[in-house]
Amino acid sequence: MTGAKRSVLFLLSARVRIRGEQVLFNSRETSVRFFFTLLLLLAIIPQPASATARTHRLHSSNGIAEPFHAFERLSKHDRHEIFEEVWETINEKYFDPSFNGVNWNAIREQYRPLVDAAKNDDEFYATMKKMVGELHDAHTRFHTPRERKEREELKAVSVGVSISDVEGQIVITGLEPDSEAARAGIETGMIVLAIDGQPIAERLRSAQAQIGGTSTERAERLRLYHQLIEGEPGTTIKLGLERADETSLEVTLTRLIVADTAKVSSRRLPSGYGYIKLTLWKSPVNKEFKRALESLKDTSGMIIDLRGNPGGEANEVMKIAGLFFNSRVPFGQFIARSGRAITLFTERDEHCYKGALVILVNEGSGSGSELFSGVMQENGRAIIVGRQSCGCVLGITRFKKLEGGSELAVSELKYVSPRGQKFEGAGVLPDKAVALTIADLQRHRDAALETAEIFLGSQKAGMN
Repeated sequence: MTGAKRSVLFLLSARVRIRGEQVLFNSRETSVRFFFTLLLLLAIIPQPASATARTHRLHSSNGIAEPFHAFERLSKHDRHEIFEEVWETINEKYFDPSFNGVNWNAIREQYRPLVDAAKNDDEFYATMKKMVGELHDAHTRFHTPRERKEREELKAVSVGVSISDVEGQIVITGLEPDSEAARAGIETGMIVLAIDGQPIAERLRSAQAQIGGTSTERAERLRLYHQLIEGEPGTTIKLGLERADETSLEVTLTRLIVADTAKVSSRRLPSGYGYIKLTLWKSPVNKEFKRALESLKDTSGMIIDLRGNPGGEANEVMKIAGLFFNSRVPFGQFIARSGRAITLFTERDEHCYKGALVILVNEGSGSGSELFSGVMQENGRAIIVGRQSCGCVLGITRFKKLEGGSELAVSELKYVSPRGQKFEGAGVLPDKAVALTIADLQRHRDAALETAEIFLGSQKAGMN
């Protein structure tokens, strides 16, 4: 690692933001300051629906992206060149010389004939995704040309809803308030019976066959649910739903291009505690976060909502973390295959927030969000409430551009917390686990937030 501004990228995958219940709220070890670009694309592929204010329509393009066929077509020779370049890059750069226990040489022989057999670019790209997925690493990702373009332009594809499994059912867990889906009468807690006329069980089997491996079962589920509703911008999807009263609803939605930028929302809760929701750790969101924190600084307790936040820039994580400490605090290390390490530190803040702190997480909280919440938990600075996080915390140094417009991200750095924890594959375990239920979704009840407020109340009572 050379140079004081070497970028480190975290790719939680590819921009899938599963936001769930958010609908409820309108080198040697070095001391040099590194600038980290943590593109924690937990998307584990392109992004699904949004339930936050981050998804604004891009009117200039009418919400319709360049169709896939507009990208450069690949010859058979091109495909072979890309295949070899991807395999070689991973072979040379991957942080783990054991490749997560995978025989990487055997993978090369296994996938070469599949590349030969690909009938078109779609099949080839799907094959490359499956090959890279054999590493079971959410950050090591192969992006198609469209996915690359969306990432670079801070865009994503959305139908206005998020879906997930809750209590054994596939359910609407997130809803963008100002969306075609909301206007059509879709509500959280509705059960998904069919997609495009195909029973949900069949759709799940088909989607399962198309996704590659990733860091954890939780990350795989996120990827799977996104695959259920993924499609080209401008195309439609028909959802067959069941309401809480067991009546049926059938809705056709259009996939639109939406903006995918960092957003901070904050408010003073009726209980008097502060609440700040952060959707992505991307510069310069720390300034907006700091303003929100300062407006709530007189509160005795603060809730930071990182549910569905897949990551962002490590430098932003450090800047925001520093707002809660009056001393310089280590936040772990990124370690390369060579053994060289980059150590993270917060900056000292004499005017830091000193009140009690609760952080909300779920399976959609990835990478930078796991780094922040996990180390805050280790330091005893915060209590974690919600559901086990993604378990997707590695780092890359750059995106590698490939022929035809696709790209590759390779995990070149592992992360180790100050106390030696490896959140990759494990995630952050809540101090107080709160399950998501269909009944709570239907009632628009946020049980995790309620639990956080109860904890802050108990802390206050203990001090009196």
